[in-house]
Amino acid sequence: LTLDSMYTTNINIIASIPDINLVLDVISNYAIGETKEHIRERILHQNVFGIRTGKSRSRFLDGISSAFISFKSDHHESVFFSLFKHPDLLRIKQLAIFYQFLINDTLFYDLSSDVFLKLYTAGRLSIEKNRFESHLYALRERNPEIRQWSDSTIKTIASKYLTLLKKFNYLKGSSKKEFCNITHDDASLVYIVYLLKSLRESEQDILKNQYTPLLMMSTKTLAERLKKISLTDFFTVTTLGYDLKVDLRYNYREVLDVIIQRYQPEIQ
Repeated sequence: LTLDSMYTTNINIIASIPDINLVLDVISNYAIGETKEHIRERILHQNVFGIRTGKSRSRFLDGISSAFISFKSDHHESVFFSLFKHPDLLRIKQLAIFYQFLINDTLFYDLSSDVFLKLYTAGRLSIEKNRFESHLYALRERNPEIRQWSDSTIKTIASKYLTLLKKFNYLKGSSKKEFCNITHDDASLVYIVYLLKSLRESEQDILKNQYTPLLMMSTKTLAERLKKISLTDFFTVTTLGYDLKVDLRYNYREVLDVIIQRYQPEIQ
């Protein structure tokens, strides 16, 4: 990562939100075209989620907007918001917000790709907070932007990161965190491929996308899954050497409706 990457402490805010439905609700309201003012009124003044202090409500809402309501392209916005216009589809939504946070938050991506992914693919059963703390200390050393972060800030971020991964169902356990077996059903996989393609349309090779490894599956497994006969309606896949080229068959606005038609009722 370049030194001009923006590092924030958004991980602390998002992990502190007591109810994941607050995140889904705010995104859904943006997706259906509600104004910022209307959303602030519901969350801050009507307090529809019963969060105790106004300061916390404001902090959570600002954190959600920063982490999830930011897009790399119009297509990215289309495919993301199309999902949140639907009332159900919780499994796909949870994966989508994990990915959206990776895309929009440099530190979350950094910890996920440089520490979490490496430990997961090494076949580790459990995960220790100090691995993340060590990474953050090293990051602080070489990055002037976060040199003022205190040791307690770093310890909090490491702890909150693990809390967040538990909320995303990537980890389990309380004092000792263990890896969950991370698998994605076909509907979720199709959706994420479209989401990834929306970031850089010209990039045909899905393996060149920096977020693809965080599907937590090997290149071989991903190629086999994408070439399944049941998915050929959604995209054309060609392999050439180490390339895995994916051409989409639907546009970003309509693919969610096609996923719902194909995979009901198992995705509700």
